[in-house]
Order: sequence, then structure tokens, then C-alpha cells
Amino acid sequence: MQSGSWIFRVEPHPDESFGHFMGRFRRANELSHKAIADQLGIRIEWVQSWDSPSRRRNPTSLQMIALSKLTDVDPEQLAKMLPSEPLHLQTRLCPVCYTEVPVHRSTWQQLNVDQCDRHSMQLLSACPECQTGFRTPALWEDDRCEGCGLSFAQMPCHPKPKQELSEALLKAIAPKRDRKQLSKHQQ
Repeated sequence: MQSGSWIFRVEPHPDESFGHFMGRFRRANELSHKAIADQLGIRIEWVQSWDSPSRRRNPTSLQMIALSKLTDVDPEQLAKMLPSEPLHLQTRLCPVCYTEVPVHRSTWQQLNVDQCDRHSMQLLSACPECQTGFRTPALWEDDRCEGCGLSFAQMPCHPKPKQELSEALLKAIAPKRDRKQLSKHQQ
């Protein structure tokens, strides 16, 4: 706990998503959305919407300053945690990363990112055992699938196949008219 404060400090991790951090902060301090809204002097709907990046309602600059004072995290650091555009709407994760550091990373929600940049593993958007989609990261309390109970750390993931990697690389570097020619040469 901070000296002279009733709030437990929660240390954000590099690349942690804003919603996941706020969920960890709320749980560590046993705060509801309403309690945070009251502390910030804003409507509860605003605080609730921060949990779901798909609602596209980020804190204003004044709200970020107030949040910074409440959480004891620099406003610039909080701003780095906000979802980037374009956004992949389904919650995704890399089980290997999550095993190393149990936080939801903001890069996993970028639209054009479909594999982990650290492990070259396909990002999961549902439990591989029961196919239940992942909850919003702000609600991840016990680090497991809410459908079958499988731990995120135990979820199997697979490297992205080489053919898919070369196609993704081809799309990234070759103009559209050249793709067909390069594609023919690969066969």
C-alpha cells in the first residue's frame, strides 16, 4: 500500500492492455466500477466501457490524469496501454506469453497481428478444448477458460505454418500485381 493512501498499488507490465490492468487494479483494491466512477467523478458507464475495447470509449485526457492519481501510474504509461486502431474485436492470447507473465498484452488485439511476436505462435481467440471464446481481459480472475476450466497456461498452441508465414510476408512486401507472379514461382 502507498504511504498515506488507502489504495494498493498495482504495477503495470510492459505491453499490458488497459482493460486487463484496470481489472487487476479493481480486484487488488476490491473496487467496483461504481467506486472508481465515484472516485473520478464520472458516470459508471464510462468506467464499464473501458473494460471492452470494442466499445471504443477511451478515457479523456482529464480522466487519464485523474486515473493516474488514483492508480499511481503515469498518465503517459496509461495512454500507452489503450487499444490501438484498427482493433481485432475477439479477445486473443498467447498461452506461452501468459505463462511467463500472466497479463493480457495490448499487441494481441491489433487487427493485423495474428501470431505472437515473441514465440511465433498463432494467437488463440477461443479455448482449444471447448471452443469457448475468451472473456474480456478485465474479467480474467482465475486465468482459465470459463467454459471447461482449462488453464490458459495449459492451452496448446502451435507455430504458424511456414506456408502461412510466407504468404503473410508476401502480402506485406509485394504489391498486389506481383503476388500472383511470386506465388507461381513458389509452386
